[in-house]
Amino acid sequence: MITYVNTVLVSNLASGAVLNAAPQPAASMSAVSADAGKFIIMNCDPNIAPDDLYNVTAGNAGDIETIKIGIVTKKNTVLRQGNAVTYMPIIKWSNEIKAADIKSLSVLAYAADTEDEITIDFSGLTANLENLFAEGGKRIIVRLTFKDMPHRYRKWTESYEYVTEIGDTKNTIAQNIAFMINKEWKRARVEAVANGAKVVITALPYDDDDANDTLNWANKVRFNANVYYTDPAADGWESTNKHFPTGVKIDKVPGVQYPASAKLVRDRESQAMGYLGILNRGEGTWPIIKPAMEADINACYDAITLEFENMYRAADDIFRKTKQTVEIYGIQGQLSDIQAILEAFATA
Repeated sequence: MITYVNTVLVSNLASGAVLNAAPQPAASMSAVSADAGKFIIMNCDPNIAPDDLYNVTAGNAGDIETIKIGIVTKKNTVLRQGNAVTYMPIIKWSNEIKAADIKSLSVLAYAADTEDEITIDFSGLTANLENLFAEGGKRIIVRLTFKDMPHRYRKWTESYEYVTEIGDTKNTIAQNIAFMINKEWKRARVEAVANGAKVVITALPYDDDDANDTLNWANKVRFNANVYYTDPAADGWESTNKHFPTGVKIDKVPGVQYPASAKLVRDRESQAMGYLGILNRGEGTWPIIKPAMEADINACYDAITLEFENMYRAADDIFRKTKQTVEIYGIQGQLSDIQAILEAFATA
């Protein structure tokens, strides 16, 4: 099993500037620095001049061998120099990153999430079946199979049965099936809309407390659909035999979850706290001592992921590599500055 040591840095600033000097001190211990939320990069090469410690730019990053990436937090610490007291903001740092050990640098641009959508089209229903359904008393069953439920040996299914009425047409069948699905609001995981002879079934978003700090992990409804009918008025075993309605088409457009969707960013930030030694992140326990969450579930994030493998000397004089990542999230369109620096550093 490969376990990645992960650092997650989240900024909600409308401008993604990267500091080239130490952050501005705060006015008091409880005040927030003017530089809170800004990224900062430390030059970790030996014999670096103190004034150039944070002077890492796209122009000189290619000449640096080792860096650390950080973000200025809203918390402060006391710095005493003689009789002077300064409240310096705390910086959340990654581990050291060596340019020679970088494996990949990937960038994501924001894209909206979509949900699974299935269209059941009755417009191609054969004339014989349409006449059969118009007789009334025929059972049409729409079965939805959900694939995201936590069942190990089976998938969860929901079946919706519509019994046709005398004079039913393709359009009325579609409308009644959509109404039947939406009527079951207590168990609803999808919503249906009738569009002529088509039934468009769309997955609903997951229900949770919509909080920035929560135990609800992000997830997405995944489902398939099938349709069959039976004719209770038929003779013998045929009265219970299941038939697919000839001419009906079922089309699915799978939903897409953007890898840096806001709730996923929240989850990544929370999970990464374990690498900081913060193991108790649950609710209903006391005490809970951990940093405040920075991720905003209503934000639109771009993302940068840097993967690297630092080598170290283990027992018996053997060398090992520890796989690590740094995940950087910023408001849409605001990561261009730090992206340019990291690209220059990684491709040197």
